[in-house]
Amino acid sequence: MKNKSLLIMLALLICASLILTAVSKNNSSENDLEKSKAKEVVVAIYRDGAMDELDAATYNGPHFLYKMIYEGFVEDGGNGTILPQLATSWKISPDGKTYIFNLRKGVKFSDGTDFNADAVIFNLKRWVNNDRHSILTAVNVESMEAIDNYTVKIVFKNGAYPILTELTYPRPVRFLSPSSITKAPGDNKGNFTKPVGTGPWMLESYVKDQEFSLVPNPYYWGEKPKVDRIIFKVIPDGQARVLALQSGEVDILGGDLIGKIPMESFLELKNSSSFETFTKRTMCSHFIAFNQNVEAFQDKNVRLAMNYAINKKSIAENLFNNVGLEANGLYQTGVPYTTQENNYGFFNDKEKAKQLLEAAGYVDTDGDGIREKNGKKMEFNFVLSTEEFPEWKQLAEFVQSEYSSVGIKVNLNILDKNGYEDATMNTKAFDIALMRTSSDSWVPHGSLLEMFSILSTSNAAKVWYDEGLYNNITRALNSVDETERQKNYDTVFKYISEEALTIPLYYPVTSFAVNTDKIEGFEIGVNNYAPIEWQKLDVKQ
Repeated sequence: MKNKSLLIMLALLICASLILTAVSKNNSSENDLEKSKAKEVVVAIYRDGAMDELDAATYNGPHFLYKMIYEGFVEDGGNGTILPQLATSWKISPDGKTYIFNLRKGVKFSDGTDFNADAVIFNLKRWVNNDRHSILTAVNVESMEAIDNYTVKIVFKNGAYPILTELTYPRPVRFLSPSSITKAPGDNKGNFTKPVGTGPWMLESYVKDQEFSLVPNPYYWGEKPKVDRIIFKVIPDGQARVLALQSGEVDILGGDLIGKIPMESFLELKNSSSFETFTKRTMCSHFIAFNQNVEAFQDKNVRLAMNYAINKKSIAENLFNNVGLEANGLYQTGVPYTTQENNYGFFNDKEKAKQLLEAAGYVDTDGDGIREKNGKKMEFNFVLSTEEFPEWKQLAEFVQSEYSSVGIKVNLNILDKNGYEDATMNTKAFDIALMRTSSDSWVPHGSLLEMFSILSTSNAAKVWYDEGLYNNITRALNSVDETERQKNYDTVFKYISEEALTIPLYYPVTSFAVNTDKIEGFEIGVNNYAPIEWQKLDVKQ
């Protein structure tokens, strides 16, 4: 009898197990079917998303991801406009120092916690008055308080005019959920755990250096995304990204801060019937920076000669097939406060370049084609990186050839992104370096501070430091009167141009190639930091 009971129980257990297995398989099949029906967009990105350290108060990941996940008081609307975001309105005192922000009600972070004045103060304490952010005028704060749950008052130390514009930046002035930070004794920043914001997107999955995916934030207060998921595939090599688009592995390729299309490939894709290409002008400039500690570059004649030696027109017209423009000054036409009189470059004149070098004492005494002075050759270490801008290799080789024709030898030193940033921002391990200005809402004020003020990371300026120039930049930033501000900017730009502190080369455009057989609603965003109108993307059914 006992054996019979045991057999019955065993049979029941086997039946139950089979039923659970069938249900599990059915659920798994349903999940797979659901995922296969999901509207997914795949984007090629040249670098890892750094999702494990995408703290809103840092500079650790790609700019555009901050804007997808996090939001600030206000947002850049393009063409110099500033739009309400987490602040619905604000008041600024006549002296430009006191700001009162009225916060948007009913907003939640993607973890379901409330956004309110306490969350704002929590975030502000993590980055204000921090030397790491010294290129921002908004970092200098006298006091801040939560007047009530939805009103915040901030008193800045200086009434600098760019403060509100800086509050549109992708980082570090955005708000994350306090629950994504664990407390650390004696440290206002605490320990970051995961990216949780109020923006339209939130992190779904992350495999470092391979791919990550974002999905819509279910609590988002604004326009809801049309797709279910955006997958970013990390493909560092430019040509490999192009092949991924052509093979159907990715749907969208391009964007200066996502994964730029190599110039020769863009022209090929543009002429192809398989993809649609999109371009848009930016406010960015590509230029050569001098290391001012190199003795040769302390001579203005040398800096001028190296400007005159390069045919910038040929760069735009011949090297890059008129995709972009030749540079006539450090900043593009249209950057606020620049004029033809205060922002200019030097046209190609190789004979003049040779005369200036000879006037500076550099001659070729041994017939090897390289000039020297006091036994020291005009030979320079030219640092660049091609991960963000693949076309920089072509550009650098062109510059190398141009300099060779006037007796200057440059050795190309192509570094990975981390090595390049270390060399240009920290160690200053270069003679000349290929660089870009900031773009859009960062120009000119943020860009000038970034390039011509002493950085805490290196105790040197990124491009060039002159005390008088720096003082004039700060005067311009703190000018309340528009006429006085323009006058101060005239002084700043004229000095940069007259002293040939940089070598402007090229004004790029941002470009994309899209598989429009699958994707619809693609639009280029308002600036490089919001490169795509992500919420408008859709997948054709």
